[in-house]
Amino acid sequence: MQKINVELISNFINKNNLTKTKFCKLCGISLKTLNKFYNNDFSLTIPPLIKVLKVLNISSCDLIIIN
Repeated sequence: MQKINVELISNFINKNNLTKTKFCKLCGISLKTLNKFYNNDFSLTIPPLIKVLKVLNISSCDLIIIN
């Protein structure tokens, strides 16, 4: 089972004193897309995933947990 490590996203948002809306703007994604991350909705497409990975400066291996 795959799971998105939303703790990394939340920690980045908190550390940088961002709102979810500001984080989305920084990434170039919609709030609806961010909510897909938080809900572990794997209907996400690759471009938003890459945008978030770039902002967080991490690899996909760090964000996606495979059990």
